[in-house]
Amino acid sequence: MNIADVPEELVMYSFIYPDSALNLFTGKSTSILSPSNYQLFSEGRFRIYLNENPLGTYLLPKDTAWSNWKEFIFKAGDVVKVESFESGGRIITGSTRIPEYVPVIKIDTTSIKSKIEGKPEKRFLECKLLFKDDPVNDNFYQLHVVREGWGTLGTKPYYTRRVVSIEKEDPVFYQYDESGSILQGLNFQGLFTDYLFDGSYYALRFNIPETEYFLDYYEEKVKISIYLYHLTFDYYAFFRSKIISEGYEGLPIYESLKIHNNVNGGLGVIAGLNFHVDSLLFTK
Repeated sequence: MNIADVPEELVMYSFIYPDSALNLFTGKSTSILSPSNYQLFSEGRFRIYLNENPLGTYLLPKDTAWSNWKEFIFKAGDVVKVESFESGGRIITGSTRIPEYVPVIKIDTTSIKSKIEGKPEKRFLECKLLFKDDPVNDNFYQLHVVREGWGTLGTKPYYTRRVVSIEKEDPVFYQYDESGSILQGLNFQGLFTDYLFDGSYYALRFNIPETEYFLDYYEEKVKISIYLYHLTFDYYAFFRSKIISEGYEGLPIYESLKIHNNVNGGLGVIAGLNFHVDSLLFTK
């Protein structure tokens, strides 16, 4: 079977949040038969605007597609526009607005256990995260939980950090867009919308397995950080479409889904996000 090649496209990605430097990906797409995932720009430059005010034009690095620009720091409400172009004159443009953070009002916890016949008993920390949804706009969220541990292993200080795989008990994780997916059983990594509670207070329910807050013998302290991300629609749509397109291991052939794109002149996403974090601390 012959596979038709397509012309290369300019590609640009940036996920922008407050108090962080600008991280920018600029490259070009490659053939499906190419061993490389991307090509670099030819003598590339980019121009950045903050709230419609130009901040300058800058050379893109020649040896990497990801670049970090500490000159730029953003805050909630900022509108950021990025234009990238290469020596041949082609240009790619994208913009986003950084949303306000949605504060975590409180987190209530209860120790629970579940027992399924024929399986060992499991213990969890049942969590209810209370927050207030913005009544004016449609809102898009992600729940992200991280475990950190400190201690001494032998004679050396010990530190570890990992993402927690939570038990998603709340109906917001299994309704609206996700219920219509042709792919059942996908892990949408905590994405949800305000479809069920638009404009009201909401207590988001989820469970943390005991293995995550249990202290190993060499640990003296464990911190569980619970992040409530407030996303722009473009971030939410990109992340969700990427998860569906990748499917899961063992998935049979299915109809492909186009990855969400919000840039002009090529492929990619410029998207804003913000977050608030609260923590649970466990010590010996």
